[in-house]
Amino acid sequence: MGFINVGLGFMLMISGRPAYWIFTGTMAFLLGNFAAAQMKLFSTETNNLVLSLMFAVFGVLLAFLFHRWTARAGAFFAGGFLIYNLPVALGSNADWATPVWFVVGGLVALILTVLSFDFAIMMIAALTAVTLVLRQMHIGSIDQGVMFLILVVFSLITQYLVMQYAKPSPD
Repeated sequence: MGFINVGLGFMLMISGRPAYWIFTGTMAFLLGNFAAAQMKLFSTETNNLVLSLMFAVFGVLLAFLFHRWTARAGAFFAGGFLIYNLPVALGSNADWATPVWFVVGGLVALILTVLSFDFAIMMIAALTAVTLVLRQMHIGSIDQGVMFLILVVFSLITQYLVMQYAKPSPD
């Protein structure tokens, strides 16, 4: 499942805001992965993957139906996901993280997306993507914090450029 998370992380890193249905599908995939881990019925890796993919397809379909509101719900989940997983990706522990902190992180992300949708989704997608990648990969002797900053800057620049490329010219 690690290689799927890395692949989703790189897809999200490049196109998190310009194609926010990818962001929503990735968050739904992670939610399905969490739900499958909690149920005994989905204890095998194949069943876990099937349930996660079903959640992802459902999340993408909802993104096409409800557009920004589905992305905001994904941002809520991404905020909580970052509370639990960002410290682990940076080499620390998240023993302090409780469900209350999950909700706080989710509410912060949700409020940011309501106030400034484009900027917030770009930031949340970049942080989530880099967290997904760094949780699974350790790149040589480069410090995790330095690698985190490099990948976040790369993600923000590529998302911005892809978003600008998609806009029509004023001619």
